[in-house]
This record gives sequence, C-alpha cells and structure tokens, in this order.
Amino acid sequence: MSLEPILSIRSAEIGFKDLSPLLEGVNLEIRPGEIVGIIGRSGIGKTTLIRTVAGLVRPLSGEVLFSGADLSHSTRGSIGLIPQRLGLVQHQTVGYNVLMGALPNSNWFQSVFSLPSVEMREATRKAVSAVGLEDKTLTSVNLLSGGQQRRVAIARAMVQNPRLLLADECLGELDAETALEIIGLLRTIANEQRTAILIVDHNPVRARTFCDRVLQLRSRKIIPLSEGEQEEASSLPQYRGDE
Repeated sequence: MSLEPILSIRSAEIGFKDLSPLLEGVNLEIRPGEIVGIIGRSGIGKTTLIRTVAGLVRPLSGEVLFSGADLSHSTRGSIGLIPQRLGLVQHQTVGYNVLMGALPNSNWFQSVFSLPSVEMREATRKAVSAVGLEDKTLTSVNLLSGGQQRRVAIARAMVQNPRLLLADECLGELDAETALEIIGLLRTIANEQRTAILIVDHNPVRARTFCDRVLQLRSRKIIPLSEGEQEEASSLPQYRGDE
C-alpha cells in the first residue's frame, strides 16, 4: 500500500458556522486501496464529516487535504460521492444517471450542454456492466429495487474513476444478500482500482468485518476502536448478512 495518503485531515473542527462544532481535533489519513469505516450514533456528525471531505461543507478550522493539496484546489472528478439518499434522477434511465457521473471529467462545453463523448459513453457502459445492470441500462431508475438503485449510484461514482470514494450509509435498508453484493463491489473497486474508500455504516459488526479500519465518533472526537473492541472485531467471522 502506498505511503502517500489520498486524504489527510489535520486538527480539524467539523460542523457549521455560528454553531458548536460537531467534531473537534479530527485527524485522519486514508491511503490508496484502503477501506475505512466510520460508525457512531445518529446525529453525531458522520454525514457532515463525509460532506466536508467531499468539499460540500468547509471545515471550521484545521486542514482537509486531498493528495497533499487543500480541497479548495480543483479535485474535479477525483472524489466520488454516494450520498445517503443516493441523489438519482428518478424519472431518468440507469444509463443517463451513470453518464452524469462522467461529466465532472468532461470539458466545459460537454458539461454545460450534457453532450457525452464516445469515451464517456463507453465508460458508462463498462460501469453499468460492472455492477451487473447491463440489462437495465434503458430502465427508469424509479422502477428499480433499492439494491439496484444503490448499484446505479456506485456505477455513477465508478465512471469518474475517483481516487477517493465517499459512501454515506450506502448499505442501509438492504437485505443481506444485496448488502454482500455491494460489499463485494466496494472491495473490487478498492483492490483493482486502488481507490481509497471512506464509508459510513450504521451496522458496527458489518463495518468491522469488511473494512480495513473502523473508527468511531464519540464525544465530538473521531477515535479508533478500543483494544478490546479491536480484538473483538478481529475474531468476528466474515459478515454474512443481518439475519
């Protein structure tokens, strides 16, 4: 694994201006091919942390660096985001939604007028195929199951070929079989594309068994699992589902 981190957060306060910080003294590094899980109770700041790393929320203080550069510098297309609500265009097709993920890497004219190149169309086809939805390319997203919609969101992120992928509860409300399929996709992305992945998961058992590292948010801090929790995690069998 490369020694150069893709993401570096240094002494950061995370939250919103004019409000008390949700997280304080945040220090975190993630390297290529590494899957890092974040767990913690609802409302503690997990989604805000993800949105801060994505550049959608500015840190109150400290540094958030992508490949050594501040997020204010252009990271266009280099950071992929799978939001909790997925953000899909429900009345549009699978192919259309995935293709939208390629636009950040396109030129100004293509981006403004949504005119995909041959290369963008081919990248879309490969991403749709990679998540097993090639027979659904022309199907409207609102006709898909929840698991299939999450695959579309992953394909949309994959088509960017991001160096860092952020996933906010992308395994939520899935049956065990579908969750395992999505976990397999994320592992493939990390292993084959060397993409760094930061994922929020409400299921600590699941996170501990498929992530390389698991961190928890507690008392406004982001901290590693305790020694006892780490020993417990290392002894857990591979996640087989929620039943």
